[in-house]
Amino acid sequence: MSDANEITITEWDSDRVSTESKDRSVLARLRQIENPTTGIITGLQRVPVPPGEPAIENYVVDREDFTPFTDGEPMAHEEGGCAFTKSNGLIAAYGEAIERYCGCVFREEAFRTASYTDIVDSASAIDPTAVVNFSSQQQASMDSSSLCGVDDELSWVVGEDLGSGSETHIPAQLVYLSYPPDAEPFIRNPISTGLATGSSREMAIHNGLSELVERDAFMTYYLTKTELPVIDPTTASPRIQRLVDRVTGHGLELTLLDGTTDLGVPVAIAVLVDRKSTPAVTVAAAGGTDATAVIESALEEVVQTRLWTLSLLADTERAPADLELEAINSYAERGLLWSVQDRISDLAFWIESHRTTTVDEFDSDLPFGEIVDRVTAAAGYDCYAVDVTTRDVSNLGFSVQRVIAPRLQPLYLLERLRYFGGDRLTETPVEMGYRERPPTEAALNTVPHPFP
Repeated sequence: MSDANEITITEWDSDRVSTESKDRSVLARLRQIENPTTGIITGLQRVPVPPGEPAIENYVVDREDFTPFTDGEPMAHEEGGCAFTKSNGLIAAYGEAIERYCGCVFREEAFRTASYTDIVDSASAIDPTAVVNFSSQQQASMDSSSLCGVDDELSWVVGEDLGSGSETHIPAQLVYLSYPPDAEPFIRNPISTGLATGSSREMAIHNGLSELVERDAFMTYYLTKTELPVIDPTTASPRIQRLVDRVTGHGLELTLLDGTTDLGVPVAIAVLVDRKSTPAVTVAAAGGTDATAVIESALEEVVQTRLWTLSLLADTERAPADLELEAINSYAERGLLWSVQDRISDLAFWIESHRTTTVDEFDSDLPFGEIVDRVTAAAGYDCYAVDVTTRDVSNLGFSVQRVIAPRLQPLYLLERLRYFGGDRLTETPVEMGYRERPPTEAALNTVPHPFP
């Protein structure tokens, strides 16, 4: 029998530290956005879990067409979310829909158009050339004329420097998911990293920054093929041990890795391997201030990724052998690539790691409110937040923030536009004691990453 009713997650943030009554209040407010005619969400569907797969509450919501409300490009209407309990599965799905909605709605007339050079004469702004993207070696082999320079005109929005509290101008293309990628000189492709919702601004910033830290860790360690410590699940709480048993109960192999970096924020990377069927490999990661909650979130994400890939494989006639690795440009192609048994060996540096750790060693005892200070003051990285909350979402008591940390290692989705320009790829593995010397760019992992 499923133990889902024994496992109670009680708050909508990555630390899960509130009460059941607050959880019900959050869900009740979120349900107000669902209406088949006028709601942000026009429909919700529970996705059945196929026989033989880990039990989880998986939902898909159909979001309204927000094209009339934005000058951005059209986006997909479906969003999903899952958790090991019904209430948190619903909260995850509703929250994802709100994030994408708020992260796509903008009007160009609200932006300031200027070059970085013009703005810094009178105000603070992010230097677009200091945002991590391509290395000098990469730029030498590409047409770099389309890359943004300090004298190129951009659209800017106002955000907050989370380290100093001062007002800062931020390129709109780093903020809005639906911002047209060809509208101005290139900084980065639109991506949802750092876009987060919460029942307060502090919570939304916490969640967004946790995601930035998580993806910085994943990409840094994957690209450098760094052997990470395996977290021994028998050292976890009874609830986590039951969840691990649920995930592995049908023959799947689970590896939980300690992906924490020099930032000191716990990051868990979950790798699921199926040696008998497909998908052969699925991965996920989570970051935050509470180690137990981070592990649970990583487990939820990796199960959701596996179920999504199963659905993908059932609906496609493409074969992994037909993929051109450097042309991969979608979640679907990435999932297809890693679905076959031959790819398991490409993650041997993680799933065959000789390093081990415990949950107690993984836990940093970092208080909820100190994640910003840990990244900015302690580690010295600039970090910004833009409030993208729409009025209707604000009226329900939620906040949506786009958090940006320009110098952390970014996740990329287009293999032809891989980001090798940051210092963290070379410095972090050495700083953490995993390598004696920095890896060279030529030694970076050439296999397209499996992050969904």
